[in-house]
Amino acid sequence: MFIKFTSLIIPTKDRLSNLNRLIFSIGNYINEINEIIIIDSSSKKIHNKILHNFKNYKNIKVLKSKPSSSKQRNIGIKKFNKKNKFLMFCDDDVVFRKNSILNMNIFIKKNPNNLGYSFNLIQKESISFLEKIKKSNFFTENGFYDNRPGVVCENGWHTKLVNAKKDHKTMWLSTQACIYKTKFIKNISFDENLGKYSYLEDLFFSYKLRKKGILSLSHKSKYTHPNEIERTDLYFGIKEVVNRHKFVKKNNLNLFKFYITILFKLFFNIFKIFSFNLNFVPKFIGNIFGLVICIIK
Repeated sequence: MFIKFTSLIIPTKDRLSNLNRLIFSIGNYINEINEIIIIDSSSKKIHNKILHNFKNYKNIKVLKSKPSSSKQRNIGIKKFNKKNKFLMFCDDDVVFRKNSILNMNIFIKKNPNNLGYSFNLIQKESISFLEKIKKSNFFTENGFYDNRPGVVCENGWHTKLVNAKKDHKTMWLSTQACIYKTKFIKNISFDENLGKYSYLEDLFFSYKLRKKGILSLSHKSKYTHPNEIERTDLYFGIKEVVNRHKFVKKNNLNLFKFYITILFKLFFNIFKIFSFNLNFVPKFIGNIFGLVICIIK
């Protein structure tokens, strides 16, 4: 199986219970993975617990790091066994479905020349007003959104790799759960200048790599992400706009459509606020600050 030639990188911070759940979901395959590198930015107390918890696994290393998922993943890229053929990234709070690893092995064998492989996130289908608008004919036909998973649109927005009913070629991969051929990772790292949330780090990383080969999604290789959190703080509101603007400019995408999309998002946040979702106020203000920063730059 591919896992015998794989280094798995898992950044974490103060979430030992999530790590245990992830390892449990991998099942008996955990001992077949050639190398597992946990890059931990927890407090000293939690870090010691993680060290103790995994001390009996011969293939698991626990390294200490400052908090930043980009920085932590870059440490993994520097430290992994360069003889391995595959580099796998996982968030510490994902849960693999039964046979997910086996199905990914079959998928890789069927597509041996691909550069990267994504697992398929299974989550509850959203029927919100925003989702209906995004997927309308006007938005999809004019490059603002796309109904296919893993697409990067003209305005710089990307569609999620979720609930796929068939295999797909994609334009980006999510580091929640994905695999790359190590021979393509040379001299490439995650951007550490995207803020404390490292928002869009995997989009920047994978969209650049797609120029070297095919990225793909295996629809039978399923996982869930039970701890999905919608960030609504001021800082995230700023970075949500500024980081997307940086991505659009870096990849020569459509700035006009980017600004139109931001205005639409601001309008939608106003709608939420007036619907008494007051927790969106900081994010809304942050989006405005972010927009001003983009215009000034």
